[in-house]
Amino acid sequence: MLLHRNKKIRTSKVSPIVVGIVAVVMVLVGIVVWKNIEKSPNQVAVELAPGEFPKKAVEQPVELVVTQDPMQVPAPTQEANNSPVTLTADQASNITVVVNKKNKLPNDYVPTLTGVRGASMRPEAASALETLLTSAESAGLGVKIISSYRSYNTQVNTYNGYVNQYGQAQADTFSARPGHSEHQTGLAVDVGGGGCDLEICFGNTPFGEWLKTNVSSYGFIIRYEEGKQALTGYQYEPWHLRYVGNSVATAIQGSGQTLDQYYGVPAGGY
Repeated sequence: MLLHRNKKIRTSKVSPIVVGIVAVVMVLVGIVVWKNIEKSPNQVAVELAPGEFPKKAVEQPVELVVTQDPMQVPAPTQEANNSPVTLTADQASNITVVVNKKNKLPNDYVPTLTGVRGASMRPEAASALETLLTSAESAGLGVKIISSYRSYNTQVNTYNGYVNQYGQAQADTFSARPGHSEHQTGLAVDVGGGGCDLEICFGNTPFGEWLKTNVSSYGFIIRYEEGKQALTGYQYEPWHLRYVGNSVATAIQGSGQTLDQYYGVPAGGY
């Protein structure tokens, strides 16, 4: 007869210290994963009205260096402290009207418009733009109109689309809130050609360089110049031209000031 001995099976015990370490590691991994999820942007398609083009903003907003003498910046006025100020229809129709983050157009303001190469602008601006583009083409440059007049409602869609994609803080550096857009005046136009359309590098293209030298001869200014973000409230936009008339454009370019500074109108942020 065989005898069976009862054998005790030894079970290995895990040290409480090891258990604690594993638990801590798991908690830390969970925190890292959660943080990464939080940082993931919510990608929302930009909703633009038909015919409108999105601007290509820099992913990391760059604080540009202000080259102007701070003493040249107009002191805030009572109106600026109570901004935004809504302009009257008569003020809005002036070709030298200053529209910025502190001065807005009436929501229902619609200027008299005419066509220019498939776009719409005020007649005086359209005529000057056609002459400018023809001259640039004669110099062998490729040119095109990207965006001109925008209604208040179009700007609502344009601005909200950028806010949904980039957040309001960044959208405000390159897109105007409804009523604050120069495009609603019929005096502003975004141009392109030769590459870098709606990008800062457009300023270094042949057409962009040509505009820096010649734009004022046709009654336009580069509205949002390089190094003046703190003054205008917007990033450098070498493609955004604003019609003000020949004499004023020449005077502004010669002064080295922004349109806001030239007329002593408060500007900057909202």
